[in-house]
Amino acid sequence: MREAIQTALQWVMVLAGIAVTIYRLVDLIRSPKKPAMWAMWSGLLLLTLCVAVGMKAIWTLSAPQFLVQHLFILGCLESFTWFYLLSIYGGRERPAEIRWYQAAMYLLAGGMVVTWGLSVAFENPDYLDLDYAAFPLIRASVLCYTAAIGVLLLTLSRLSWKWSRIADRVWLRRSLVTLTISTGLGLLYTAHHLAYTILEAIGITPSYPQGLEVPVIAGGVLTALIGLSMPVWGPRGTALRMLVEYRRSYRELEPLWQAFTAAQPAIALEARPPKWDSEFALYRRAIEIMDGRSRLRGWLDPEVAHAAEQAAKARGLEGAELVAAVEAEVWRHAIAAHAAQAAEPSEKVLTEPATGNNLAAMVKFLRLVAAAWQRPPLIPS
Repeated sequence: MREAIQTALQWVMVLAGIAVTIYRLVDLIRSPKKPAMWAMWSGLLLLTLCVAVGMKAIWTLSAPQFLVQHLFILGCLESFTWFYLLSIYGGRERPAEIRWYQAAMYLLAGGMVVTWGLSVAFENPDYLDLDYAAFPLIRASVLCYTAAIGVLLLTLSRLSWKWSRIADRVWLRRSLVTLTISTGLGLLYTAHHLAYTILEAIGITPSYPQGLEVPVIAGGVLTALIGLSMPVWGPRGTALRMLVEYRRSYRELEPLWQAFTAAQPAIALEARPPKWDSEFALYRRAIEIMDGRSRLRGWLDPEVAHAAEQAAKARGLEGAELVAAVEAEVWRHAIAAHAAQAAEPSEKVLTEPATGNNLAAMVKFLRLVAAAWQRPPLIPS
């Protein structure tokens, strides 16, 4: 069962990696002069290849395959590191701290390759079930690799977290936070793998299989793929959500708009907005409603407003809902008085709601008024 779950997770990672890699490649072919994006694409490609190379369901893990897979993983993380560095510093010199991190990683990667070569020459371990106590050279190779992974993940984690706090775009900030979580999972795997390897080397075998690391690795890889692709699909998701929000608000304002256009047909402009432009249609509707209010301002009775306020407070309304309920009652009375051709009540005119020229604030307020409009009147007719 555990092997089936691991295989399924590997297939998910490979298929997700192929999809994201192809998607990013199409963008790079269109705009090839972006070194940072080429570094990201290289990291995605190596990430997909390293998972594919390690799939036991397809082929048996051999000594060369073991080394290639681990080099792919290191190359993947180093590519992502260069994506950050090229994006942030461009051609400028990297900070000394980053240079030291990279030097340590290259040194550890070299130690991994050397000890792996010595292991191939003098040892013959089973790569499907490595015995770290019996084969010290392959143990040293794995420890060098794991330490190199830790250095790279620490570098990526610090860069992601640092720039997530100052990124000016919402989805870029979310992407960096997600990548910080991904590298955090990777650091958790690294610390556990180092401890597990050392314990086995000294003859202490933990009571659980080492394969339990696979879900953590899979979670880190999938989280990284999501984070790396967020700046692409995130804004589109936001646009879709706003489209749904615009259309819902447009429908909610329908009763108010019909009431005002019935009282003042001139406020409805003849040229209707295109159906595909929901944002423009919504703002047009909001402006027409406020135009209708302005034309009926002589019938906006302050006494009605005062009575409606007292009734609304008695019902427990407060804040913006209180103001919206009073406004709805005043509008209801003004439209009825205008339809009955009643005289304007007085020269006192109620001030407009405090939304200013902010259309978004105006729509938010009108939605509250529309909700109050649907409820029973505060003042009996």
